[in-house]
Amino acid sequence: MSVVASASAWSQIDPSVGGAVPQADFSKRYALYSAWSGNLTYATDPAGSGRTVLRSRVRSTDAKVGGLLRTDFLPLGEAGKTGPRWYGLSVYFPTTWVAHPNPAVVAQVGPAVPLAGLPPPMSIVARGTSIELNLGFNHRPLSGATDIATAANSAVKAVKLGTLQTGKWYCFAVRSEWSPTLGSGSLMIYQNRDKIFDAQRDINSYPGVSGNTPRVGLSFPGLLGVAERVLYTDFIRLGGPDTTLEKLLAETPCKTTSATTALVK
Repeated sequence: MSVVASASAWSQIDPSVGGAVPQADFSKRYALYSAWSGNLTYATDPAGSGRTVLRSRVRSTDAKVGGLLRTDFLPLGEAGKTGPRWYGLSVYFPTTWVAHPNPAVVAQVGPAVPLAGLPPPMSIVARGTSIELNLGFNHRPLSGATDIATAANSAVKAVKLGTLQTGKWYCFAVRSEWSPTLGSGSLMIYQNRDKIFDAQRDINSYPGVSGNTPRVGLSFPGLLGVAERVLYTDFIRLGGPDTTLEKLLAETPCKTTSATTALVK
């Protein structure tokens, strides 16, 4: 089992939004969570753009990391960032993807060290033949004698985004101001330029969590349900107050690809 990380790192903040790095420098900018480092490889965009992307794999026989079957990664140096934040999270389901009711989390934004039993504030989930946006938060404290945050008393919302399509890039742009206090948080989420969620002056995080960190790849709250899962992702794109939606999406595979898609059955 391996967790690949590095203490010396930087995040892709304006004006350098692009998060692509050579393979030799991956561990300088990202931390990988996987049973085996070979589960994450560099690959050519399967949609045909010619750009370099990442291929994540999880086998049902893999050892768990952090209590989960997973191969996902997060940018180093992002935890603790405050104020307006932009995240570009892009995923591609290959045509070999088989529908199964067990959920697969393919992108999320939450505490760098996940809170045991609590849902991340925002995640993209493949479940059966659907792709979903899941949202979670809690105003209660994370520790104390009574009335602490638990999975049972957390607010959770699941929004179906449509039927999952293979052979297609899903590019999500997220603009956030994280807050556990009513009246100060904001969260806007775009899918391939279409706004799919907008909440202003709302609770969207957990008390005591200083900022959140994006992840992409594969992680499973339960079992895979299949022998193996493979997912392609872009590098994570990060921005701050001066970033715009168009600037962020210009860095994603959705700018350059158009491929034949198929509905998962």
